[in-house]
Amino acid sequence: MSAATTLPVLLEQYAGSRGDHPALRFLQRGEAVTEAASYVELHAAVAPLAGGLVRAGLRGVPVVLALPPGLGFVIALLACLRAGAIAVPVPFPPIGEARLRQQRVIDDLGEGALLAAPDAEIETGRLRRLDPATLQAPLTTSPPPPEAAAVIQYSSGSTRAPAGIVISHANLMANQRMISETFGSGPEVVGVNWLPPHHDMGLFGTILHPLFLGGTAVLMPPFAFIQKPLRWLAAIAAHRGTVAGGPNFGYELCLRRVSEAQVAGLDLSSLGVTFCGAEPVRAESLRRFAAHLAPAGFDAASLLPCYGLAEATLLVTGVAKGSGLREVSAGAAGQRQVTCGSPPDGCVVTIRDPDGVGRMRPGDAGEICVAGPHLAAGIWQGDGAAIDPLPGLLQAEGERWLRTGDIGAMTADGLVILDRIKDTVIVHGRKIYAADAEAAAFEAAGPLLSAAAAIGLRGVQGDRLVLLCEVAVAERRGLAPAPLRRRIAEQVGQRGGVLPEVVLLGFGALPRTTSGKIRRQVARQAFLDGNLKLLPSEEPMEADTWAST
Repeated sequence: MSAATTLPVLLEQYAGSRGDHPALRFLQRGEAVTEAASYVELHAAVAPLAGGLVRAGLRGVPVVLALPPGLGFVIALLACLRAGAIAVPVPFPPIGEARLRQQRVIDDLGEGALLAAPDAEIETGRLRRLDPATLQAPLTTSPPPPEAAAVIQYSSGSTRAPAGIVISHANLMANQRMISETFGSGPEVVGVNWLPPHHDMGLFGTILHPLFLGGTAVLMPPFAFIQKPLRWLAAIAAHRGTVAGGPNFGYELCLRRVSEAQVAGLDLSSLGVTFCGAEPVRAESLRRFAAHLAPAGFDAASLLPCYGLAEATLLVTGVAKGSGLREVSAGAAGQRQVTCGSPPDGCVVTIRDPDGVGRMRPGDAGEICVAGPHLAAGIWQGDGAAIDPLPGLLQAEGERWLRTGDIGAMTADGLVILDRIKDTVIVHGRKIYAADAEAAAFEAAGPLLSAAAAIGLRGVQGDRLVLLCEVAVAERRGLAPAPLRRRIAEQVGQRGGVLPEVVLLGFGALPRTTSGKIRRQVARQAFLDGNLKLLPSEEPMEADTWAST
């Protein structure tokens, strides 16, 4: 691999050494290729826009990419990196929750610029609005140094307000090497993906990773996949994809919406890595996915559960390529859990006690702490255009440790993720992991449920565990609510020792981030406020049944 210290330098090298190799193909509707560029074509488009950004005085300044997924977005992203501007991807189009998130980002950034088409309706706040089509100039400056800020990656907001996490060029390169090691990928990689480009997995994992290796990124908008999941699988077959993946709900969507007859017409034998992360990895979902696609030549050994977070650029751990899905006993109850593998070279993971000081024994649960060159440079402070240290960093054993806020256990087979610390529910002194209770609900209900959120509430009779369960649209007809609630409660009780209150909701009722994660704490408040859409068969709770504390 090249000794280049930043991605812009590496891509300029590829323009010379792999100029004709396809760098990017974009499928606007998830089917036919609508935009494409080789490495030499990508360089020819990036350089003048980078020159325009430098001429506009944006080196070292945040630049919001308010652009739709596609070749134009990738060119703008790479131009920011080459110019030394700080790229800030945001959800697009800005509708619904995406509009609120986009506005929070713009308000938080302070001074800077925003790239958008002239006809895009966007509130720019204090940002200077620019049209990338007219922002062109000769590029005469050198690439930014490795320590310079490259991207401000706003956190998903699943458990808190989004924060601007600053990723340096050095962070980016370090984590790309880690991903390459975990995936076993090289220059012939063909990534086929639908993930949103403003999300860390979509940005660093599915756009920049193939480009880092000199490979090919085949992309489609998230909506194209959501509308028709078959498009993703068909694109993998058509472009001979070697790496693909996404969060657990994407695999469930394929199971619900791709028929056996459609699977029979596919050839998925090219896939060497099928990663799953960004939300709890459910073993049953992946097992069913592998079995469903087996007639298309899908290899279950390609399944690669992984764990990461934006504060570590992206990847923290992943199972070894080719080892497939593995489960181990972990947590206080010793339940079977999916292992997310081990950290690659350069990344160190420890499990520490709640104070973050002492290390836990192997197999014991505690807070996941991460160290390595991929830890973000800090948090963007827009008022002073400054980068503050990551909050809660722990200095120990000569390392700078990121306290992730996640509970996990390190087993002989790798890291197991148990829950978020703030989502753990305490019922009469018993600790219940929300992710564990939700997994039990899915075990009991199977495809009847589309999503679940476990929350803790203080009721008139003491603390209670409540399971908010979305019923899939296709399963509504003929549903018997009472037996379903009883089945879920019994399974959760057997697994965690506490019988929950089960509330059935309509599809889409649970609040999500723009990348699809369930926002448990927001769901909790919405339930207390009576703002969740119950199934017609469900009776609303009495207002004084639950307390807000």
